[in-house]
Amino acid sequence: MPTINYTRLTPNHKLLPFDCGDKDLNELLMNDSYKYMEQLMSVTYFLESSTETILYFSLSNDKVSAIETSNSFWRKIKKAFPHSKHRKDYPAVKIGRFGVNLSRQHSEERWGSNTLYFIKHWMAEDNKTGCRFITVDAYKAAVPFYLRNGFSFMGAEEERRFQQNAGGTFAMYFDLKML
Repeated sequence: MPTINYTRLTPNHKLLPFDCGDKDLNELLMNDSYKYMEQLMSVTYFLESSTETILYFSLSNDKVSAIETSNSFWRKIKKAFPHSKHRKDYPAVKIGRFGVNLSRQHSEERWGSNTLYFIKHWMAEDNKTGCRFITVDAYKAAVPFYLRNGFSFMGAEEERRFQQNAGGTFAMYFDLKML
């Protein structure tokens, strides 16, 4: 994988133009990312060329919880831990937003997949935040991308909703112990 130097968004940075083809994701980057940063709710990282923002992603703290998942999925998660480490929730980092500029989508550089690879390995390297999982609430159109990159549905119900063409987002996760 090529070395990519992502930049952490700061209050004074003026982002270059960005369009990933999704109005909400564009708006979140250009406006809301500053508000989330100010409120200490998420951190946004981006990559720019000389003329445009190539991609961005936002990270925040999360958890995989017994309360928020089905019983069968929760049993699967608990089996991954020794009995002495069973809890009601396990720490995670959430990819809150992720977008690649239309001009760079489906390119040979594989900007999206390489960035997910970076996030997974960055979180696992020296276990920076004490998290076990990466979570994402994926838009329907993005689900195949996350599946190709090793993510799984957070339970059979999420997968069933996806198969039935339900609207909304789909809870997915990646277990960092897989690396």
